[in-house]
Amino acid sequence: MGQEWTFGEESAVPVPQMTDGAGGGPDQTQIDRVLRSGSGPIVNAPPAVLVIIAILIGIQAVLQWAGKDWETWSYYAFALIPARFQGPEATAMIEGSQYWSLVTYAFLHDGWLHVLFNSIWLLIFGTPVARQFGTLRFLLIALVATLGGAIAMLVMFWGVFIVAVGASAAVSGLLAAAIPIMFGGRAGPLSFGEFVRDRRAMIFMAVFLVMTLMSSVQWLPSFADGARIAWEAHLGGFIAGLIAYFFVSRRGVHRA
Repeated sequence: MGQEWTFGEESAVPVPQMTDGAGGGPDQTQIDRVLRSGSGPIVNAPPAVLVIIAILIGIQAVLQWAGKDWETWSYYAFALIPARFQGPEATAMIEGSQYWSLVTYAFLHDGWLHVLFNSIWLLIFGTPVARQFGTLRFLLIALVATLGGAIAMLVMFWGVFIVAVGASAAVSGLLAAAIPIMFGGRAGPLSFGEFVRDRRAMIFMAVFLVMTLMSSVQWLPSFADGARIAWEAHLGGFIAGLIAYFFVSRRGVHRA
């Protein structure tokens, strides 16, 4: 799973119509020829997913190029810092940053490993969600999960000066939303009742939750010096994303 850090301190390829020549089903030889042709795209993901990944990587590249001062200022202006909610007397801050940082923290990362891991998981779990619901509801689930992760951090660290960055809350929420889709089969995504009764979905969710809680163990290795994995944001994003999924799924699906 991608990491949220806290610092102490579709294109679809047209497939030709293929029959066995007698008006029946597809001829296997023709199918095999298409599959071997290599004519499909290298990354067959919805544009919304690819655009978000490009934005995350682009921001990291710009900050890397701009230098340490700009990176530090970006954290000051856009990272999630719970102490800001105590007001300017608690810590130096830009007025209003305590509110917009509830979302903007997700666009910042602590180095290339951090952003690449989150991008990979976003590609894996964001793709089925975007295909199922279309761009707007995909973005809505990601936004709700981002806010859920921020709220979880505020609950656990209210008034504490820590700096939280990373898209892992959004990724965790999209992972949660992908579970009913992945285990739904041909009949479509799982309803809430089917979800709670599906053993595979429950095992998958349990594995994620165990891994998330294990990431709080301080002796586990970290990808960033002086940083820790913000499992609280992962958990908050997961819960918020799952709730958002069942809310938007009541309005039907848009298969991209």
